[in-house]
Amino acid sequence: MRKLTAMIVASTLALSSASFAFAAETTAAPATDATTATHGKMMHHKGPHHMNPFAGLNLTEQQKTQMKEIMKDSGARPDRAAMKAQMDQMHSLVASDSFDESKVKSQIDTITKAQSDRMLERARAENKMYNLLTPEQKKQFNENYQKRSAKMEQMRDHKPGEAKTTTAQ
Repeated sequence: MRKLTAMIVASTLALSSASFAFAAETTAAPATDATTATHGKMMHHKGPHHMNPFAGLNLTEQQKTQMKEIMKDSGARPDRAAMKAQMDQMHSLVASDSFDESKVKSQIDTITKAQSDRMLERARAENKMYNLLTPEQKKQFNENYQKRSAKMEQMRDHKPGEAKTTTAQ
């Protein structure tokens, strides 16, 4: 059970790293009109609005430029080839004729360390970006977080077969 839990945690962390890379691509997208300024690049084909914690904060051009620099300097882009190689290695260990627990533990440690490093760098960069915000933007940022958190909690609590209830936003 611990192995399964570790693998699930590792997969979840990998997805969060990917979302940070996505945020890096879209955080500093230049606004060309009112619609783009509100929705940004994120509302197009790339994914849901909630993946960028700084979306919808009416950032100034200066803030956008500074955030872009922070993202550029953070080295936050995950090495997708390395991540794939790590997951391929895990797959080969799981799909082998015999189970080598020590090799699996070692691979889990490797994956977890890489994900932990990415999460630390992400947190560091997001803290720098958060501290660029005005007090009003910080308030909105924190309110947005609470809304996303409540929505995620509601989604976790939803049981299959139950009618889904939605709240107006």
